[in-house]
Amino acid sequence: MFHTIFFDLDNTIYPADCGLWEAIGMRIELFLIEEMHMQLSGIHEFRLYCRENYGTTLQGLKSLYQINEDDYLKYVHHVDLSQYLVKDPNLAGMLRSLTHRKIILTNADEAHARNVLSYLEIEDQFADIIDVKKMSPFVKPEPESYQKALDLTGLSSASGCVFVDDYLPNVVAAEQSGFLGILISANHHSDFPHRVESLFDLPDFLEKQVAEG
Repeated sequence: MFHTIFFDLDNTIYPADCGLWEAIGMRIELFLIEEMHMQLSGIHEFRLYCRENYGTTLQGLKSLYQINEDDYLKYVHHVDLSQYLVKDPNLAGMLRSLTHRKIILTNADEAHARNVLSYLEIEDQFADIIDVKKMSPFVKPEPESYQKALDLTGLSSASGCVFVDDYLPNVVAAEQSGFLGILISANHHSDFPHRVESLFDLPDFLEKQVAEG
């Protein structure tokens, strides 16, 4: 039934509570302060504006200020992964149990994705990485980003494809594009029907989906 699984990277491949995404967020704030000369008091509002209107802070900065994308990505991902990520040998085994083609689909860049996957020793589990540059000029959750992901992987439709992410708007947009969207969230108050608490719950969830037809 399912043949390809697209995985988000940050807060999906690794646990959301490890602190890495918050560290990257701090680097984004530092970039806005040091490189864009913004006031700290206005940064939250600016980032919210960018997310709502452009998808990400990077897309907003590119559209509004024509910043250099590579400089930004190198700056914000300059984080010591060993301070946040824990290598779990069970992770590779779980991914290996998923016999589907596995692809990373991230609004980050490929360098950051490879650094994370390499550190966790699971890079060999993924057939490809579709990053912000390959999706350009689109980003999740723009509908065009999902179509571009399909095109880049040689798929004519999202039938048989699964998309896993921790950010609900991304998952909803994927479902609207024909994927089976799965939300990773420990929020028991979420009413999204396809939710798992942990990436390790994914094999059982997919098996149940297949059994239910």
